[in-house]
Amino acid sequence: MATQTEPKTFSDEVQIFDVAESVLKRDQISGRVDMAKSPNSFVAVFQTKPRGGEAHIHQHPDSDQILFLLRGELTLESLSGKYSLKPNQGVMIPAGVHYGFINTSDQDAVFLSMRTESTGGRRVAHVANVPSDVLLRVPASAVTARGLGRHIYVYALDRTAFGVSAVLLEEWNKASLLRMNCDYERDGDSVIAKLPLRLVQWYKIDGLKEGDYNLLPVGDGARVRVDLSPLLQRATK
Repeated sequence: MATQTEPKTFSDEVQIFDVAESVLKRDQISGRVDMAKSPNSFVAVFQTKPRGGEAHIHQHPDSDQILFLLRGELTLESLSGKYSLKPNQGVMIPAGVHYGFINTSDQDAVFLSMRTESTGGRRVAHVANVPSDVLLRVPASAVTARGLGRHIYVYALDRTAFGVSAVLLEEWNKASLLRMNCDYERDGDSVIAKLPLRLVQWYKIDGLKEGDYNLLPVGDGARVRVDLSPLLQRATK
């Protein structure tokens, strides 16, 4: 279990903290070491072992967060892509912005975390599966090689593409920023996906028509990549 050192808390006085003396000069730290705290914010240092971190995409609706890397490397994931942080680099994450991070190096990562609230904040990872009125028609032959169940799955893969599959796929599950169940209807040789509301909000899709996207079957008959580049490029003009 992670150890934790509680700092003195003064709501009406400045608090001086020394990261080098408290953390970096130690041979080993474990988990979290608190540096300073007030009713409106806290500062703590965290240690994350290789392959550790908060890999599941989530957000904190009540607070901004700053991560500042002191040692090692961290890979940050968001809807806009993946970013590698090296020592003396940081990231500012506004309240409500979805993100996740993982230590992809072979050594422990040590980073400073600063939040604009004092309790640790609500961590929201669950996204309700609410269908939108945006429909996507996919050839059944591209997704049904392993059969069809009660629902299919959509994966937010990067800033310009999402994936559709009829079964859970470990490769996409690990690589995606978000996976959601998706309602569908079978229509002859096609599967019509009712895209989840959260997905269309993230990609800012008002509707899909021919020419808005490219369907890129992977080749195993179980999944298809939906490239939204044509739609997104027109939206920026």
